[in-house]
Amino acid sequence: MMIGHVNLEKSMNGTGEHFVKLVEGLDRQGVRQHVLVANGSLARRVAVYENVSVGPVVRTAVIAFCLMPDVDVAHLHDARSSQAGLVLRLTRSIPYILTRRTTTTPALNPVARSILNRSAGITCPTETAASALAGTRCDAPVDVIPDISHELGDADHATNQIAAEHHRIYRRAADTRRIPALLI
Repeated sequence: MMIGHVNLEKSMNGTGEHFVKLVEGLDRQGVRQHVLVANGSLARRVAVYENVSVGPVVRTAVIAFCLMPDVDVAHLHDARSSQAGLVLRLTRSIPYILTRRTTTTPALNPVARSILNRSAGITCPTETAASALAGTRCDAPVDVIPDISHELGDADHATNQIAAEHHRIYRRAADTRRIPALLI
């Protein structure tokens, strides 16, 4: 299985650290990954892992779409990259997973609804973020997977556990690839 990650956040904050730990944990499990990020420092940090290929630094969802190789599942780690997932799904039948961190109700314009409904799954770090999706009539499965916390006694165990949860979600999403894009 090959996972394509897109993270268009420019700043290296706590979510960037979680991203690095997730890539590390998936690498330990032998999952092949392709990473497209907007932050050069983040790209250098994940390039050291054996099963990870890093594309050039990208600034927009359109460029991320163009540079994404044929992967089994795309994981979009921020709101700016969500349009890339929608276009990947519509043009190449690549299922995508969204990470949604905000606790506000998402916009209900047609594009935002389509991005949510055509996703193969949504991960949220908190129950509050997941409950914000309740009124949207979103058909995608929503999973709560906490961010990797450095306060935990055994950070490696937590990294492996959270990576295993993501891997389970990726396998579930990959099963939706058999549905032709035009029928979705």
